[in-house]
Amino acid sequence: MKSGSVRFWIVALAGLAAAGLLPAGGVEDAMRTPPLRDVRIKGVPGEKLQDLIRERIAGPFAQKNIFGEARRAFRERDDDILGWGGKWRGEFWGKLMLGAARVADYLQDPALLAFVRDECHRAMAYQDADGYLGSYADKGLVSITNMAATKKVYGWDPVWNIWNRKYAMWGMLMAYKATGDRAILDSVVRQMDQLIAMLKGRNLRLRDTGTPQMNGLPSMSILKPLVMLYAETGKADYLAFAADTLKDWDRDDNACPNLFRNAFRPGPVYDWYPELKLSQWPKAYEFMSCLAGLVEYHRATGDARCLATARAIAETLYRTDSNVFGGVGAADKLWGAPRLCAAYNEVCDIIHWIRLNIDLYLVTGEEKYVDRVERAYFNGYLAGIWRGGADGPFFLRGQGRNDGGRGSCGYAYNHCCVNNLPRTFMDIASVTVTRDRAGGFHVNVYQDASATLDGVAFEISGNYPVGSRVTVRTSKPVKPIFRRPSWCQKMDVAVAADGCTWTLDFDMNTRVVDRLETVAALSTRDPKHWIYDRYLHGKDNPDLVPMFRTTPAAYVMHGPLLLAKSRLVGATRAEMFTEASINGKGYAARVTPLKGDGMTWGCWRLELAKPGCETIRVNVCDYQSGTDMPASMDAELFSIWF
Repeated sequence: MKSGSVRFWIVALAGLAAAGLLPAGGVEDAMRTPPLRDVRIKGVPGEKLQDLIRERIAGPFAQKNIFGEARRAFRERDDDILGWGGKWRGEFWGKLMLGAARVADYLQDPALLAFVRDECHRAMAYQDADGYLGSYADKGLVSITNMAATKKVYGWDPVWNIWNRKYAMWGMLMAYKATGDRAILDSVVRQMDQLIAMLKGRNLRLRDTGTPQMNGLPSMSILKPLVMLYAETGKADYLAFAADTLKDWDRDDNACPNLFRNAFRPGPVYDWYPELKLSQWPKAYEFMSCLAGLVEYHRATGDARCLATARAIAETLYRTDSNVFGGVGAADKLWGAPRLCAAYNEVCDIIHWIRLNIDLYLVTGEEKYVDRVERAYFNGYLAGIWRGGADGPFFLRGQGRNDGGRGSCGYAYNHCCVNNLPRTFMDIASVTVTRDRAGGFHVNVYQDASATLDGVAFEISGNYPVGSRVTVRTSKPVKPIFRRPSWCQKMDVAVAADGCTWTLDFDMNTRVVDRLETVAALSTRDPKHWIYDRYLHGKDNPDLVPMFRTTPAAYVMHGPLLLAKSRLVGATRAEMFTEASINGKGYAARVTPLKGDGMTWGCWRLELAKPGCETIRVNVCDYQSGTDMPASMDAELFSIWF
């Protein structure tokens, strides 16, 4: 968030409160961030970012074909006609624009800023006179009243209308922030006004829209851009609509999901409603999108209960649903990821876990949220971008190859996860260095980067986390606060005589993490859950079935990095896919750096030793490097299991 935006919020909110239009209490974040234009991500992640920008945003192919294909959804409006072939194509353009607008702000490239503005106007050409802009022929199709009849017509339940419109509005709102083009903001206002008026006119609540099995979560995730739009316009109707929507998460009948009432329960989210099938509840991506709305509402109003609820649920997710890639959930569901050797996770879930924790860090200033971002970023997120930046997987696996790539919903170039990728780099860039209310500078992300905040320039180098020594240089003497990662037992910090050069040495310990259950051991409640068919039986990838692990195994961490056996570092098929396991046997791990051949970021010789047992030796690399090839190039590429 830009500091200027924060000041605007405070002024706007104060004026409305004084007029009696809303409760006083809008709050400024605990941490201030540098303008995106004053940050640069470098090193290996920076190279991935540049590839992604070229191939998905700024290059001629991307602007003509990828954006053009996504924009077709507004012209053709057939998401509600195509059934399984359509449904959520309307989200693709908004996700692209979210990334493009923030990258344009990051680069301050006049040509890219002009493209963002012009591309919004091209989309606005399909906006109806009443304000509707969407991918549904029937703009009023926002809920299913007869599931059986709907399935007969469409083959499934295709009501993602409001979810799709959320992304279009959100993307255009960020485009307005980047370009200052008031016509774009006016378009978003007309879109939101039409939606709210339509719902009120039909006496519909957001909770009652969308796909019934998701209990209104996709539609209710519009809360974040809704409150952001309120902050930009000062239009009290938006905040009132948000406040009324939140009542459906505070119900006496405990109707699912009832976030306020359930947030502080001791058990995991997936046990909130044991009477519901796991295939219905809860879906990780949409669930976390709603938590982001709670945080945004807190920012606008100071509502402490919203923040406390989001924080409590985030702790529950971290404790009960953390997965090996650093995100939460398994196969886009919240159903006990720490217990699973399945290791099967949608990249969008990683992305939204990162976004949620960055929001919570900015609001609270607590470093633990950056810790969680670090692991998700260096593992699951970077693994979501394939070599060259043109594509990436839909799902991450623990062995074999990562799934997906290319288009979905009948499109050739667009799918939900790849379209979501660019904006996450911008989120990471924004918290490289922050400043607290007392004036202290905080260095949070140790990858090679530069950032300037309040007149102080920071240069970070050292090839972290492959490298264990980081150098931080400042343009003037300051006393930065350096985050010590939770995995790090010892971090030595030394400052040079000039008061501007800091050296950080991290204990990059290597450790074995046991996994005691397999996917097959989990489902007593929902034995027909689709993940079993997809994971165990390889419905989508039958050639992977021989590589699926069906017995418990362990994985290995080095610092914040998940390690992988991979063909890219010479691991054999027998080494990668053996059913033998060190799980629960007390093995200790250590690594020796190897000189790689440029195919990986980090490369080590791993030794797994136990007194009285033969030492296991195998070449390994960081997970994101070991998986960094499209599925078409190698079907037996890697394994994280030992």
